[in-house]
Amino acid sequence: IRGQGFNFGPTRPFSVLEIVEMIQVLMNRLDLKPIILNEATAEIKDQNLCSKKAEKLLGWKPFYSLEEGLKATIQ
Repeated sequence: IRGQGFNFGPTRPFSVLEIVEMIQVLMNRLDLKPIILNEATAEIKDQNLCSKKAEKLLGWKPFYSLEEGLKATIQ
């Protein structure tokens, strides 16, 4: 295991808009609307962390769901 790289993340991918919506709900701020300009060029369309290696070799699993972690962070 020494010298290897690992990714740690949620059990499934989330889009930026899903995370923004989750934060809005948790903060009771559904009145705020994100401004999406779609002006970026050469962006990576989909990029996700995969924790399967950490789970297999280290026995790691997320202790909190993304929603639980965001809720604790907001509080």
